[in-house]
Amino acid sequence: MNPIEALCQEHTALSRTDIAMICEMSETLQHTADLAQANLFIDCPLKEGQHAIVVAEAAPQTVPTLYKEPVVGKFAYESFEPAVAYTHNTGKPATRKRAITQEGKVVKQSVVPIKNQQNDIIGSLILEQDMSEQIYHENKMKALSQTTEKLSDTLLGLTDTDSIISNTIQESLFLLDQDRHVVYANARGLQLAAEMAGVDLLAGRTITDIFPFLNNITFSKKEVSLKEVAIDKNVFEVKRIHLQKNQGILLILRDLTELRNKERELMVKSAVIKEMHHRIKNNLQTVASLLRLQKRNVPKESQGYFQESLNRILSIAAVHEELLAAEKFEAIDIHHLFKRIGRMLIRNKSDSSSRISMAFGGNSLTLKSDKAVSLALIFNELVQNCVKHAFNGYGEGKVVVHFHPFDDQMEMVIEDNGIGFNPCDKPTLGLTIVQAIANHDLEGDFSIAKAEIGTRASVRFPVQEVIPT
Repeated sequence: MNPIEALCQEHTALSRTDIAMICEMSETLQHTADLAQANLFIDCPLKEGQHAIVVAEAAPQTVPTLYKEPVVGKFAYESFEPAVAYTHNTGKPATRKRAITQEGKVVKQSVVPIKNQQNDIIGSLILEQDMSEQIYHENKMKALSQTTEKLSDTLLGLTDTDSIISNTIQESLFLLDQDRHVVYANARGLQLAAEMAGVDLLAGRTITDIFPFLNNITFSKKEVSLKEVAIDKNVFEVKRIHLQKNQGILLILRDLTELRNKERELMVKSAVIKEMHHRIKNNLQTVASLLRLQKRNVPKESQGYFQESLNRILSIAAVHEELLAAEKFEAIDIHHLFKRIGRMLIRNKSDSSSRISMAFGGNSLTLKSDKAVSLALIFNELVQNCVKHAFNGYGEGKVVVHFHPFDDQMEMVIEDNGIGFNPCDKPTLGLTIVQAIANHDLEGDFSIAKAEIGTRASVRFPVQEVIPT
């Protein structure tokens, strides 16, 4: 005896012929469930009362099932399955009804009767489909509708004659009827109408009579629209909101004139500053050209001093050239700048007996132009010192530059693998310049010492001078 037959004999009053018919119908249940992408059940009425029992089920293999646990053998009570009870009592189908499963899920349920040859009700075929996505969208639409309605009520509330809120709003508010006649204006709106149109009484007048420049605004059926309008020397942001239930139009005028004027001033100032950097760079390039000419006319033993001065000038010029190319105005990418200066210093070195390479590492660093100039001069002097003194007698050498945070400061470290720093030597002009710039311009500290291999120079300065990248 199969499970369906056993359940029917124990709990129902069905005949053997009726039970055989139920068993035969259950054989196609799985195919139908896969095709309909739904859970299918066969319920049969109990011997006594209005309740039923689940004798067969099939879960779809094409979509997730609605039930975690099997329900065959469980009772379908009338209070929980009214559609099943209705079909068993009347013999009529109950289609596309919402129901709650025994596991608490909302489903779309359809119930059709199963009849024997004598047209008696022997059971019901039940189809249940998941409608959680539909419920989600319905709830979302309901919430949106409620929010829109509340917004309309709030906006209408602002137009009350004793509304403190509407009169403290800096924008000009105008409530229009469907024919664009002014129904209400707040204090700022009345002031704007008086200033621009010399109109004190607005009620009953169309908004385009008061503000002709609004003729170009399309009063479409879109719920919200936004447009910027220029009239003479004034600029307004015009926001139009269609209120729900045909309660009119809320027009909001925001005066952007001062904001746009400030933007134009900033654009002009930016252009002027860019031009200043461009001229400074050109002037420094001119000075550099003059130094190159002068360098050719001095004894060879003096040319090194000219080259050092030339390198300092070109390092400052590189900062201004980087500013002209920077995406973020007044911000310099120090890694990019130092790579450029480093290549120049190696290219301009007077001694060609050694090959020098340079590498960069550590954190990225972006500085304002004044700090970038100071750090560029320090970098120029330290690398120039390496190029000039560190690799005498060496076939090749390497200079490594890296940045990393140190407590509340940023540290720049320049290391070489040369002969090493001798603290007994008299400080050069370059190191004196580095010490002065680090202390006074960067408000930091400078140190240099002989390392295990070569020399290590370090400059620390406050991190608040660093621009976030």
